[in-house]
Amino acid sequence: MVKRYSYSSRLIREIKRIGKISLNQRECFLGQQIKPGDVIEIKMPCEDIDGEPVSGNLNVVYEDEELLVINKPPFCVTHPTKTHQLDTLANYISYYWSERGVSAKIRFINRLDRDTTGIVAIAKNKYVHHYVQKETNSGKVIKVYHAFVHGKLPHQEGIINAPIGQPYENSIHRVVMEDGKPSVTRYKVLDEFKDASLVELVLETGRTHQIRVHMKHLGNPIIGDPLYHGECMQTGSFEMPHQALHAHRLLLSLPSKKNLHVQAEYSKNLTELHKHLRENKEKKVME
Repeated sequence: MVKRYSYSSRLIREIKRIGKISLNQRECFLGQQIKPGDVIEIKMPCEDIDGEPVSGNLNVVYEDEELLVINKPPFCVTHPTKTHQLDTLANYISYYWSERGVSAKIRFINRLDRDTTGIVAIAKNKYVHHYVQKETNSGKVIKVYHAFVHGKLPHQEGIINAPIGQPYENSIHRVVMEDGKPSVTRYKVLDEFKDASLVELVLETGRTHQIRVHMKHLGNPIIGDPLYHGECMQTGSFEMPHQALHAHRLLLSLPSKKNLHVQAEYSKNLTELHKHLRENKEKKVME
């Protein structure tokens, strides 16, 4: 059972110490013999929420006993930092869980930059987190992003295979460089506008700022991205207050063998940008 369901040895030790294992509704020991038809139940160790609870707007996309999925708004940091102590997604989740009697540490399955919007998934126990991370490392978890970028891409779809690294120590920027870490992004153009494109992107690796760096490398930086496109935050007369990058869909399987496909709607800013680009496109066609 340990190998089949990918329980780590550390988690097994914790279950033995402070959890509970039942065989056919009776408490048992880990080494007990089982036979076909037996029902094994494992109660995970109880954990305290490891964040300062703060009431905040939390857009819940999906939730069950294994997972919580949030549609993160722009300008929101995922977890506390030196400059953001009480206004993070972790703070809001702590409050949300404490109000509902959920006892669990906040284990992020994925993280997003402060100004990137969309899906953030949180495991409700150590086993779920370990299971999904293993699935991620095996390439079985699919993360789909949407980005509005400047200009039109040279091809309607393709693969960007360009290593990413830091140009110097402690640099916030990442760049495509020969001795960087292998980085692969698949892309497909969903729509083209007057001077911009809507692109769907799927990560095959998970480097810091991967999509932002790869789109700049391709010659199509993300609209509203000051870090990788100077101070240009505009497209036409519309000013985008943050990078137009959105974690749109997430596909994964859970330990319960449930196949999950969740999708997050665009934020208000992205919706307005999309509307602006479509209207300019229609004007050009009419002209």
